[in-house]
Amino acid sequence: MFHVIFCTSICLDQLAQTKVLSKSLKQNIPGSKLIICLVEEDFPSELKSDQDFDEIVLRKNIKIENFKQKIHKYNQYEVACASKAPLLTYVYNKYISERFFIYIDPDIQVFSSLPEVEQSFKTNSIIFTPHFLSPPALHHNIWEENAEIEILRVGVFNGGFIGIKRSGITEQFLNWWNQRSKQDAYIDSVTGFYTDQRWLTSALVLFDGIKILKHYGYNIAIWNLNERRITSKNNHYFANGEPFRFFNFSHVNLLAEKSNKDSVMYRIVNTYLEELNEYRKLFPQRENRRYHQNHTRKRRSR
Repeated sequence: MFHVIFCTSICLDQLAQTKVLSKSLKQNIPGSKLIICLVEEDFPSELKSDQDFDEIVLRKNIKIENFKQKIHKYNQYEVACASKAPLLTYVYNKYISERFFIYIDPDIQVFSSLPEVEQSFKTNSIIFTPHFLSPPALHHNIWEENAEIEILRVGVFNGGFIGIKRSGITEQFLNWWNQRSKQDAYIDSVTGFYTDQRWLTSALVLFDGIKILKHYGYNIAIWNLNERRITSKNNHYFANGEPFRFFNFSHVNLLAEKSNKDSVMYRIVNTYLEELNEYRKLFPQRENRRYHQNHTRKRRSR
């Protein structure tokens, strides 16, 4: 059996999404584990007996660098993104009997097993998924910006799903990515930084053994729906005829607004929202004020 350790970095207001993620992982990938990195100052008591998470660790307790010394330069979203490399390093070092690890964003829902990932790991150490698989039309916009230009700004690869296999190359990559995440995982459109994602493009050149997983059923999201025809058959979903592997529900409310009520996409989104709202009843949103800062800051001092 293909056994994977999954991990994700979250704040308290993402607990409901993470519950949906955990449920989908357990249903579709038996034997998988989900490790949570919580970007909060303290451990909330209501999580101590939660059976959906195999381990919860506070970000400040991952001893990859002096967290308190570095955290002042990032806002809350940047902290979560900058935590990916330390979190992957943490699980890689702790679960020494395991070979395969995947970082996965909390707003993702898994719809099936991941056979293409298992196959890719046979000859590769690292797996990335791109935002697009075909050239977007010139009139295709994201957030009122040309889609292709927007993706060049935020990074060709989506940092919400990164697979690694135990190997020397992986260790080199993690060491490199950790160092960059300490200093330069913030958002600054003027200088061309966008959290951890911009570094992944460089990694493709610097490290061998990286697989670009091109499959329409992976990383389906609002930014690439223009290239993916969503259909259903026998209660299974497909993108351009390829089975759903996972859907990234980033900006899910906007996605719901833009979906045609008679479409398969509308049914997918609203089923997710119904499940999400049920979990939100268990976790009333709690604002994390400690790390909340303005997204519009200019370049940070190093």
